[in-house]
Amino acid sequence: MKLNKLFSILGLASAIAFTACTDEVEYTPAKAVNTPGVYFPTDNEINFTIDDQAGAQTINIFRQNTEGELVVSLQASGDTDKFSVPATVTFAGGSETATIAITPLVEQMENFTTYTIGLTVDDEFTSPYLLATWEGTFTFAVGEEWATLGNCVFTDDAVGPLFNNPCLSWDVEIQEHAQTPGLYRLVNPYGCETSPFKKYCVLSENYVVVNATNPEKVYFGENPNEKTTTGVDMGYGVMTLGLQAYGTLANGKITWPVKGLAIFDNDGGYYANQSGAFCIDLSGLK
Repeated sequence: MKLNKLFSILGLASAIAFTACTDEVEYTPAKAVNTPGVYFPTDNEINFTIDDQAGAQTINIFRQNTEGELVVSLQASGDTDKFSVPATVTFAGGSETATIAITPLVEQMENFTTYTIGLTVDDEFTSPYLLATWEGTFTFAVGEEWATLGNCVFTDDAVGPLFNNPCLSWDVEIQEHAQTPGLYRLVNPYGCETSPFKKYCVLSENYVVVNATNPEKVYFGENPNEKTTTGVDMGYGVMTLGLQAYGTLANGKITWPVKGLAIFDNDGGYYANQSGAFCIDLSGLK
């Protein structure tokens, strides 16, 4: 039995159709292109993970007209101070493809940080019908991003009480971000071995991020409006948690005010933390 309905979501869709007609369509042919037709393929890699031993990373570039050797000018954009990027790329005579080497300057990068670099071919070499730009991300990571602190005591005042069950507590592994004190994540809190809801959890791996970098404004995930999944499905779809109010971190305990959380399933949303018992207790890590 589910209690204290917060809201439900109804969908309403409508379609408006219209037609247009004309007696005559004037055709304008596309302009002829007299360039080498240099372009980036759509299957180039765009996301790289690198470490302090990373060397140059290469991407491909192509041309339509393969006659003779061709030197093509490139413009770089983005975090250009974090990379060594060539100003030109050379196609060998008769060759359709060439490679561009992008060297991350890892000594200038911060750990567990993502940087962006873009390349654009000068207009004189391109065609308006082909891809003349490429952009990629490079995530610099050395070592483990998350360090295990131990097991905290996790008290649920959301999933169980939604079905008129008592608030229960159990041990959950908790980790902290290596570079960001106060940024925590719970390791599958509802699906771990000690969880009383393990048999209802459909996720074998689930990390619940708890942002307590500001102890007065604690929330889940990357922003306060984000919902976080519990992984639990008790017959109404997988349940997610969302904020009604910020939580706080005080005396080693993360708590939320009464009705400061909401829980959602396929039926809609319901108030959670009605007893004010929802808690992540870091005061006695095991």
